[in-house]
Amino acid sequence: MNSSLDEQVTLHLAQRKRSLTRLLGLLKKDMDCRIVEKLQQKGYNNFKLGDLVVFINIQPEGIINNELARKARITKQAMSKVVRYLESEGYISTTKHSVDNRAILISLTDNGKKLLIAAFETFEEIQAEYTALIGDSDAAALRQVLGKLLFTLHPELA
Repeated sequence: MNSSLDEQVTLHLAQRKRSLTRLLGLLKKDMDCRIVEKLQQKGYNNFKLGDLVVFINIQPEGIINNELARKARITKQAMSKVVRYLESEGYISTTKHSVDNRAILISLTDNGKKLLIAAFETFEEIQAEYTALIGDSDAAALRQVLGKLLFTLHPELA
């Protein structure tokens, strides 16, 4: 038995409860569960959490798959799979791009627009629930700190 190794493990285990990685991960899981539950309550039972990558990143005038995948930070192949599913469910439509014949323009259908609105209303509801728990001041500080961290690491997202 290596006591130095055991001591290091004990130290790390004692610190993990307040680890930023753990706290953010657990909060993300909580948000994900709340999003799915609320959207299901609103009648979106065929919605999958992974579908959010389209709704968070799509433009009103439409967007091509490569750009959508880049913004979502997933592979083009993964985005194509999400796009096929959402098209089969009637949330998006695809058409040939007017300028680039190789590209497909992805646009929201009326049902997709309704889901987008429901999703953003859900995000606001969850934000209000969290704000009620920690207060306006802490919620504003949390958004500021997380935004600073994110936009420092990924200025292209600002």
